[in-house]
Parts: sequence; C-alpha cells; structure tokens
Amino acid sequence: MLKTTHRYFTVAVSILLASLTAMSPFAIDTYLSSMPAMAREFGVNINLIEITLTIYFLGFSVGNFIGGPLSDAFGRRKIALLGMLIYGAAAGTIPLCTAVEQIWVLRFVQAFGGGFGTVTAMVFIRDWFQGKQVARLATIIGMIMMLAPLFAPMIGTALAETYGWRSIFIFMLAFAALLFVLFGMLVPESRAPKLLSRSITPGQFVEKYRSFFSDKKAIYLLLTISFSSAGLFTFITSSSFAYIEFFSIPPTVFPFVFGANILFNVIISLANTVFLKWFEPEKMVRYALAAQFLAGILLVITALGDIPSFWGFFAGIVVYIGALGMIYGNSIALVLNQLPQIAGSANALIGVARFVISFLAASLPSMFFNNTLIPIGAVILGCAVFSNLFFGASQRTPSLQRIH
Repeated sequence: MLKTTHRYFTVAVSILLASLTAMSPFAIDTYLSSMPAMAREFGVNINLIEITLTIYFLGFSVGNFIGGPLSDAFGRRKIALLGMLIYGAAAGTIPLCTAVEQIWVLRFVQAFGGGFGTVTAMVFIRDWFQGKQVARLATIIGMIMMLAPLFAPMIGTALAETYGWRSIFIFMLAFAALLFVLFGMLVPESRAPKLLSRSITPGQFVEKYRSFFSDKKAIYLLLTISFSSAGLFTFITSSSFAYIEFFSIPPTVFPFVFGANILFNVIISLANTVFLKWFEPEKMVRYALAAQFLAGILLVITALGDIPSFWGFFAGIVVYIGALGMIYGNSIALVLNQLPQIAGSANALIGVARFVISFLAASLPSMFFNNTLIPIGAVILGCAVFSNLFFGASQRTPSLQRIH
C-alpha cells in the first residue's frame, strides 16, 4: 500500500480515484450506440431503453446519499471497495436479463454501487490536501474521468459489433474487478482514525446533512453544480436519438461524434489547472457558466430551425460540455473547502443533487418526445439559466464557514 510520502503517491491515487469516478461514465456511455439494437431485441421503443439511463441517475443518487455519511463514519476505503463489488455484481448479471424491466432493476443496483464508490473519490483528495490544491486535483481527476465518456462509446461499439451488446456489461464487471484489486493493494485510508466512529445512528446521519444545509452559500453552489451537470446528462440520455435517429449518423461513427463533444471538456479541464495559478476558482466558474448559457441559446435556435443544422447542434453541445471542465472541479472545491469537517456528507449531497436533478431533467425530453430536438435544447437551456442564477446568488451570500 502506498504511503502519502511516496514520490508517486499523488500521481497514482489521482489515476485510481479518476478510475473510481469513471465507473459511472462507463456505465452510462458504453452502450449508447447499442440502444436501438437493444430496443429491437426487447421489442420496445427506444425511450424505454433510455429509462435504463435515467434510472441509473436515481440509483446513483441514493448510493451517494447513503455512502457519504458511511464513509465519514467507517472510512473512505471500505465504502469505495464495497461500491465496486455491488457495481460489478449487478453489471455482470444484466446479460442474463430477458426483459427490459429486469435491466431497470439491476441498473438501479449497479448505480447504487457506483454511488458508493464515486462519493469517496473527491473526499479522499480533501482529506489529503487543502485550498487550491483541492481544486487543481479535483479538476485533474475530472479531466481523466472525462476520458471515459471519450473512449467508452468506442469501446462499447467495438464490443457490440463483435460480441453483442451484452458483452458491454461484462466489460463493466471486468473493469470493476480490476479496479477493486488495484485499489485494495495501493490506496490507504485517508480519514484520520480518531474521526472514525465506526457506527452511525439515524440521528447522526441526519445531523451531518443538517450541518450542510445551515450554510446557504453551500446550498447555492450545490444547485449550481447540479443544474450545470444536468444539461450534460440530458444530452447523454438523448444523444442516441439525436445523432443516430435524427441526424442519421451510423452507429459505427457515433462514438467519434460523441467523443468529439467530450474532447473539448478535457482540453478546458487541462487549461483550468494552469489558470488556477493566476485566477480564483469563482471567476472561472462565472465565465464558464456564461458560456453554457450562450450554448443553450444556440441549441434552442438550432432546434427551432426548419431543417436543424447538425453543426449548430454539435457546436452548442461542445461548448456546453467543454465549459463543465471549468465548472465541476472548481465548484466542488469551493464547497469542500468550506465544509471540511463533513466533507464526505457534503460530497454525497453534491452527488445526490446532481443525479436527482439530472434524473428529472433528462426524463423531460422522453416525456415530451416529439421526434424533434426542441425538448433537448429547451431543457439544456433551462439548466444553464438555473445554474447561472444559483451561482449569482452564491456570490451575494456570505458563507458561515470558510477554509483559506
């Protein structure tokens, strides 16, 4: 097991924590191009296959909600390893399903395990580091994490073309198993032993969240992150329809178009780690949120056109997702640096809010499905409007606690 003083400690744990966080992008993005084929096999409309994504958002939220306080009480490492086991077991069972409803149930379970694992990733960093270093490492992890949706559709398409869509879930099982072994061998517990109560009562569980909600600034930042991310997941959920069915992109080409949408996020994330040397996180979040708002307007204008432009839609998505590279890590660092004593619970709430709001937002295009891009563009623009409003409110609100 690596010691925190080891020369490669930061590099190794950043890669492993990014891999831990990447479990959910793999669970979401690897089978996007296979959705039409899954719909045909199960004899259902594609919107019922899209529900397997929105259910994942819900299960992930529950896993975050429960896993955060448990990681404060029992340690980050135990909860992360347990999450990998649950995630892998559920993924490995999905290929045996004979009805789409069975997949819905197992996706919830898989997401619950993914939530357990992911909720610990950022608080490992907060336990070991402070200040701008948290923002820098959170951004690096976010950048590495975004490589998962960059390559996941390519991996998924290759597997589906060769072995069928069920092999994609076997891949998820193998990924979780390998990560479990490496994580167990290399990553130490980050929470100080004196802070581990090794028990938690319902009252203590609620109290940890009550402490968070006593800080209005933290709440506004939470909602900023959540609505900004909800726009991304709205696109991901609807991307198969938008690109394959609406714009007639071949399934074999889909991974490259989808990956190009993600690539700008990786570039902006890398730039963000440099900009942190000169600018405060708040300023970068403000500019990135403004870019998302403009991207949302472009998407709506494109969707309302008589013949919607592929390049207009593509550009709007690229800018929206790219801006997240400057929003996600900085915003999370702002929250965790304010509330280090309940970092696990605070990060859990971020995960819960992100995926509950994403679940609701991403469900809207399916509910108002009309074979156009209008519901997708409208929801993404709405997410951008709300995230800008909440961030503005956070800047006008003094925090009750702040760590410099």
